[in-house]
Amino acid sequence: MFLEVILPLIGGIALFIYGIHITSDGIQKALAQKLKNILEKTTSNPIMGALLGFIVTAIIQSSSATTVIVVSLVNSGLMNLLQAVGVIFGANIGTTITAQIIALKITKYGFLIFTIGFLLQFLPFKKRVKYFGQFIMGFGLIFIAIEIMTSSVSPLKDDPKIKELFLTFGKIPIFGLLVGLIFTMIQQSSSVTVGIIEALGMEGLLNINSAFSMILGANIGTTITAVIASVGTNIAAKRTALAHVLFNLIGATIFLLILNPYINFIKMLTPNTVNQIANSHTLFNVINTLIFLPFINQFVKLIQKIIPGEEVIIETGVKYLNKSILKSPIVAYDALIKEVTRLASIVENNLLCLKELIFNNNKSVFKDIAQREETINYVNKEISKYVPLITSLNLPEKELKMVPQILIISSQLERIGDLIDNTSQLEFQRLEDRIPYSQYAMEELLDMFNYVYKNYSIIKENLFSISPENFEVIRNNEKIIDEYEDEMREHHIERLEKGICSTEAGVIYLDVISNLERMGDHIIKIANIVYQSKNMI
Repeated sequence: MFLEVILPLIGGIALFIYGIHITSDGIQKALAQKLKNILEKTTSNPIMGALLGFIVTAIIQSSSATTVIVVSLVNSGLMNLLQAVGVIFGANIGTTITAQIIALKITKYGFLIFTIGFLLQFLPFKKRVKYFGQFIMGFGLIFIAIEIMTSSVSPLKDDPKIKELFLTFGKIPIFGLLVGLIFTMIQQSSSVTVGIIEALGMEGLLNINSAFSMILGANIGTTITAVIASVGTNIAAKRTALAHVLFNLIGATIFLLILNPYINFIKMLTPNTVNQIANSHTLFNVINTLIFLPFINQFVKLIQKIIPGEEVIIETGVKYLNKSILKSPIVAYDALIKEVTRLASIVENNLLCLKELIFNNNKSVFKDIAQREETINYVNKEISKYVPLITSLNLPEKELKMVPQILIISSQLERIGDLIDNTSQLEFQRLEDRIPYSQYAMEELLDMFNYVYKNYSIIKENLFSISPENFEVIRNNEKIIDEYEDEMREHHIERLEKGICSTEAGVIYLDVISNLERMGDHIIKIANIVYQSKNMI
């Protein structure tokens, strides 16, 4: 029994999972950026989001992969929750394409399809062709796996006990649902579960009644991938994963209530069991989407109530820089100004998060700071690439003189960002190690921080035009910041001698005040550049 049935079945399942993996991996390598760009351009129109989710998932053959991409886009601020929910609806439909392809009865051509893919991948073609070859190879393996699984379970159709066990799934739907749920959670692919169900259906071991209850379980089980992907992400990403879970869970509950009428409807469409399985899977997700779409706003509000809190959206990449606008020099210059202004806002957000981390012990902002720091570095790098392109344009003299200064301002903002990031790491580790500052140290640190932030606020609000009055305020504040650093070092030594402050806290404390003083230096540099440039022009 083991050698005849179980061993080939396990091998077939393993081959099926591998086929799904390399199919998805191949197409993502070939079209990864294009598919991500498609999802990034999703509008707030839920129907369009569902359509794009369907298309992307149908291509990459994995709703789990699509949902993971969506979770990452939401986490990075490139997609909001409403957009993400629409894409998830469509992804659930897209993942049923695999089952429909299997139902076409072309699995017997698995070796031929595999061979075509093999030749495309291993002959000297371009990389993208090789990736498509991997995609085709994967499909070949899926079909070969179906044939192996089908032949392996064939002896079971003569075993009345096995047949009775599978019939139980139809008689007690919750039992079948749990089997589908657990199996899918283990191997994290509803496509694999449905493929196995189809293989059992081909041999008459499963009828549509038993199969559909397992399909409902598979649809719930596949959400585990999104849940795993959301661990350690922001609130918005966690809400996206929850939306995926609730969408499938509520849908399965609805269909359990109308199980018999629905199955009777599926039987009317075709007498073939495998087609019934594929159709029941597809129509379940289509109908579920049609049920949810009119209430998508209410659904999003429900998710927000279940996971309350402020949604922190962190924009990544550049927003205004575009090579296509270089044809219009003034427009390109204006885009550069806007991007640097945006960069200043991102740095300010990190400065405010740093304040929250130090003085309110809010460790949750640490990851936000790290993520924004990546954006700060990337935007500054893109600005440095864009500046030479603008200087070669026919700009007016005033703007042309300002372009190099803009590059210096951007680099100074990036250095302030580096200091904020470094300080956040020091403070996060201090909180993790439960090393307290004394009350006196905290009070002095807050005073110094506030002067740094006052100066930064003036710079941010007057980034390209500083008045003499504002410039004088920044200079005076900078003198106070420098004096604070010297005084705080002296006070720290006094506290150490009196045993008020610990040595461990002191090491971190001195680094933090040094970083704040250096932030002040970069701020005054920006002020000097802007003020002098204004007077020169």
